Amino acid sequence: MKNTFLFLFILITIGSFSQQNDWENPLVNYINKLPAHATFYNFDNEVQALLGDRTKSSYYKSLNGNWKFKWVATPNDASNNFQNLDFKSKDWDTIAVPGNWEMKGYGIPIYTNSTYPFFSDFPYINKHDNPVGHYITTFSINENWTDKDVILHFGGVSSAFYVWVNGKFVGYSEDTRLPSEFDITKHLKEGENKLAVKVYRWADGSYLEAQDHWRMSGIEREVYLHAMPKIRLADFTIRTDFDDTYQDALLQIRPNFVLNVNDKYIEKVGHFGDAPLHTIADNWSLTTKLFDAQGNMAAESNTTKLSKILGESYPQRDNVYFGLIETKVKTPKQWSSDSPYLYTLLFEVKDETGNIVQTTSTKVGFRELKIDDRGRFLVNGNSVKMIGVNRHDHDHIHGKTVTREDIETDVKLLKRFNFNAVRTSHYPNDPYFYDLCDQYGIYVMDEANLETHGTRGKLSNVPEWGSAFLERAIRMVQRDKNHPSIVIWSLGNESGTGPNHAAMAGWIKDFDPTRYIHYEGAQGDPTSSNYKKAYYSHGKGNPTDPKWVDMLSRMYPQSWELQSLIDHTNPIDNRPVIMCEYAHSMGNSTGNMKEYWDVIYKNDRAIGGYIWDWIDQGILKKDENGNEFLAYGGDFGDKPNSGSFCLNGIIASDRTPKPATYECKKVNQPARITAIDAKKGLFKILNRHHAIDLSTYSIEWEITQNGNIIDFGQINDLKTKPYQTDDLNINFKSPKLKSGSEYFINIYGKLKYETQWAQKGFLVFKEQFKLDYEIADIKSLSVKGSLTISENDTTFNIFGKQSTVVINKQLGLISSFKYLDEDYLKSPIKLNFWRAQTENDEAYRKAKKLDSEVEWMNAGRSFKPSKINVISNKNGKAVISVQGIIEQPKTNVTLTYTILYSGEIRVDYTIQTDKNVPNIPRIGMAFDINKTYNDVTYFGRGPHPNYADRNYASHIGLYKSKASTMNYMYAYPEEYGNRTDIRWFKLENNGKGGIMVKGSQELNFSIIPYSLENLQKAKHTNELIERDIYTVNIDLRQQGVGGDDTWSKRAQAHENYLIPPDKYNYSFYIVPFKSRIKPEFVKF
Repeated sequence: MKNTFLFLFILITIGSFSQQNDWENPLVNYINKLPAHATFYNFDNEVQALLGDRTKSSYYKSLNGNWKFKWVATPNDASNNFQNLDFKSKDWDTIAVPGNWEMKGYGIPIYTNSTYPFFSDFPYINKHDNPVGHYITTFSINENWTDKDVILHFGGVSSAFYVWVNGKFVGYSEDTRLPSEFDITKHLKEGENKLAVKVYRWADGSYLEAQDHWRMSGIEREVYLHAMPKIRLADFTIRTDFDDTYQDALLQIRPNFVLNVNDKYIEKVGHFGDAPLHTIADNWSLTTKLFDAQGNMAAESNTTKLSKILGESYPQRDNVYFGLIETKVKTPKQWSSDSPYLYTLLFEVKDETGNIVQTTSTKVGFRELKIDDRGRFLVNGNSVKMIGVNRHDHDHIHGKTVTREDIETDVKLLKRFNFNAVRTSHYPNDPYFYDLCDQYGIYVMDEANLETHGTRGKLSNVPEWGSAFLERAIRMVQRDKNHPSIVIWSLGNESGTGPNHAAMAGWIKDFDPTRYIHYEGAQGDPTSSNYKKAYYSHGKGNPTDPKWVDMLSRMYPQSWELQSLIDHTNPIDNRPVIMCEYAHSMGNSTGNMKEYWDVIYKNDRAIGGYIWDWIDQGILKKDENGNEFLAYGGDFGDKPNSGSFCLNGIIASDRTPKPATYECKKVNQPARITAIDAKKGLFKILNRHHAIDLSTYSIEWEITQNGNIIDFGQINDLKTKPYQTDDLNINFKSPKLKSGSEYFINIYGKLKYETQWAQKGFLVFKEQFKLDYEIADIKSLSVKGSLTISENDTTFNIFGKQSTVVINKQLGLISSFKYLDEDYLKSPIKLNFWRAQTENDEAYRKAKKLDSEVEWMNAGRSFKPSKINVISNKNGKAVISVQGIIEQPKTNVTLTYTILYSGEIRVDYTIQTDKNVPNIPRIGMAFDINKTYNDVTYFGRGPHPNYADRNYASHIGLYKSKASTMNYMYAYPEEYGNRTDIRWFKLENNGKGGIMVKGSQELNFSIIPYSLENLQKAKHTNELIERDIYTVNIDLRQQGVGGDDTWSKRAQAHENYLIPPDKYNYSFYIVPFKSRIKPEFVKF
């Protein structure tokens, strides 16, 4: 009786779903779609197959190009007959395929993070808000395809689509980020064929695609046809298995054949399912040949009769042995990110007479993965740290459609900036991306197209969605299984956890025991007696994670929380710990990178992390005046939207590296140099590569005096092995020491040879060490002459030999500084405690309720001088003191101006805050100067903008630039352009003179073409108003940029990079450039 009721329940459930639209039915994920398989192409001959260029094959035909297109707002408006042969579409628009229709003006792109951009009532979709795109194109078939099966391939369509050929229904598919293939052979005709596609923007599958990116629609990846033999190699799975010493290996192949012919069985009578049937292809053969990168045979060829493959018997217990075809390979070259050596495996299918029916190939990388009992992630026995990023498909012009050139640019940039890993957040990428990762050497965490952020973890616990979950895992693994670059499978992102995820893990683990499973949502072990209900901590386990994941994964722990998680779980768990997302790089951000990696390198179990994320997702747009800017959520009228939360890449939307990219490169660098005795040239060098020695690099070194090179040399005999540390001795003569000078040694590691991703001489790693010689102090300037001071109701006027300084008594500030009739100041030298809020600033102030910090915005303007005195005027030097107060936040201020007869000025600045005032964003002064002072020279950290918690890559040097081009502007305007540890800087007017600013201690400085008020208010770059002046900031300190995340208290800079209430003082000199005093000798 129980079974009867269960059967009736299942029938009712299926029946209820069967009444729904396909695109609102989680039990219908596709109709007539072919099984997923590894990506490969058929070629005309062996030469083509070894080259691997699909465009040379006569069996490949691209359908990319201009298609006819019709967009409607709702399914009710959609055409039901456009697929028919007699339908006239000549009046339709034309659209590029692949592409997103929103980027061509049809509907609007929507950016949202976790909120569904449609009414959430899974699996149903609001029929009044579900645009439909109709596509039509035509094609003809090559003459040599007449005896072949013709397969139609869609690389990715968002979100669900139907397909017709010549008016006949072909099939239906969901899953935006994986291929859909259909056998269209029976629908073809001679001459021109019509292909029609109907695409729905939203479908039930959209509930599984709630990723943090732009929601766009259409045929967004490539479309092509390929011809396949009726009897064919349809798929193959490859494994490489090293011996215990990682010397010799087995190449294991498991092929899968399709016999798409009538009467394929020789005899059916007498066979009742207990033995394989004999087929007409039993005497056909499959030959495999392995070639090295030079085109030489790397092992003996292997020929297998198809009867062995087609007639394989599966046992009642246990399973078949994987290696259906095995080839022993002697000492193959190992594949790794350091040395991504690829072989080519050739397949030839021959009929019983020996005629070649099919030729194809694939790349093979020999590598073996293991997690050892110390929690280390091993590649070929070597411990690897995942120096990674999360990568979305994005182009600032084309949206979610990226070209092969875009993809290769990404991979080359990753290598150039010392990254070795990518998480395909949060969906499988185009197959070409994995080909390039194989080729260039990138470790890939391949992630299923699964995120149910809007419903949290609900759907992982709903049985009716189980098949959709599992299908997305299976099809991803089946397509990508042969790529050596893929080392981790990920079950998706932010979808809670439940039996549907466990099923995904179970299937993958059984199918592919050679790789490891990741899923950050799998947290907590409810089977443990120490499990706590509804408990979560960044720095602790609960008490650990489910056993069906192979690593503990966390998002956005702070560096000390990462250490805490390792320590807390060490007694009960030795699995690796990885940060699948960290260092939220939104706007001017990405502080604290070195702190994270200090923890990672310290702990075996810490195997790395993936920065969020790789590329800003800004969309190029023009305002009503034709000014271009990068748009974000809400700029297209899209509701709901998540604003600028899509602008969090370490490269810009147009793939320009940001200042943070260079910081990452330094933190990531594969060699680390430490000083034993820098003055004697004694150093140690550590090789962080795991598979190559350092002989690929040459070392160049230089000695600098105040930024000028005074000695240099080269070392070409590095041989340090992986993980080893060797002595690095640099023979240089001790410099002739000069007072007022600083000496550094800079060491550069550069490529000896050209690589796939960089030219010979490309800089890979660098270090800098100060040479702490005892330097004689400089003498104070002695000046002859007598200054004249006049005073009226509003000003003090100080007259020197060729200079005039005006101090505004009401402001207590220097309001004018003339030298040789040139008035340098276009504003007073004013107090400044504020910076245009970064997005991290906004986030932590909101999360921690620190709105009181905003009081510092107007604090400088609120300064009220209470006392101004001429302290002295003798020996060519006048000293004027200003004392005053800022009422809110309560701060006492003392400014002392020292003015020389020869024209130089010294400013001494002291503040004492009340102990209860909020933290201070910056401490400094600022003035405006004419924009003609565009030539900038500075001695300090550069060349890229840097901050207290992001200046590890910014070495002390002498840098020259243009004020108009020296800074990186963020798509969301905010504080930018700062440099730290500045000794001095000069602003010059086309060689006609200028001013120099020198600190008595290291300064921060920036030069900005926009007003602080404009930067604070603007939300897009087209709202910034260029002026005919620059604002010059001379700061003692500025708080760090932070960025552990950008929505909670973790957005704030770490405590040691904050500026708490206290007493602060600093001094700086302003020197007319024509005074000809060298910076190192400015002191009085």
